Amino acid sequence: MQLKDIAEEMQQRSMAARDWVFQVLRTAIIRGVLPGGMPLRQDEISAQLSVSHIPVREAFRQLDAQGLVRIYPNRGAVVTKLTREELENAMDTRIILEMGAIRAAIPLMTDECIEKAAVILQECETETDANRLEDLNLQFHFALYEATGNTFLLQLIEQLHANVDRYIRPYYSATEVSAQSKGEHYKLLDACRAGDSEYAAAILRTHLEKTKVLSLNSPILQS
Repeated sequence: MQLKDIAEEMQQRSMAARDWVFQVLRTAIIRGVLPGGMPLRQDEISAQLSVSHIPVREAFRQLDAQGLVRIYPNRGAVVTKLTREELENAMDTRIILEMGAIRAAIPLMTDECIEKAAVILQECETETDANRLEDLNLQFHFALYEATGNTFLLQLIEQLHANVDRYIRPYYSATEVSAQSKGEHYKLLDACRAGDSEYAAAILRTHLEKTKVLSLNSPILQS
């Protein structure tokens, strides 16, 4: 899959050009289309996406803020590549934040929150595309965390998820992704229904520790 394919998949619609370019590039980095260490050329990206340099430059800044790209003076933007230690630290931080998010969310959850998460799990049952499954996985977690109303917390979790996901998504099949998470997702949803925040946090920790193992066993770290 090339950048233009992702751009066609993520049609711009009513999104501002800079936000659309950011989403396209972010998705390309997460899926491994733009791997760590790759220089990003404004001219090439502008041409491929049929936009001016301005939204591309603004997208680079957004990606830099998320740790997915680093902008160097006189060198331009380069996709970042985490060391094993940095990746491990990112996952440990994500575990802390997500356990805190589920504990804070459960007392505030409504029936609508639970139903929204349940519908996403049902969609996972028939999905076979690994990229779509990972998108649904993130949607499921955020459907539960959104009850906190803490936008800053959710943004931090999303940023960490993106940095870790690029070490998993390009290297594992839909079957592997689904097998690891399916049962734990249903247990997590049941704990939320029961209002048991500590049990939910324990399930989530186990779930994310397995994700940590997958990321640290990523072929890109072994090369």
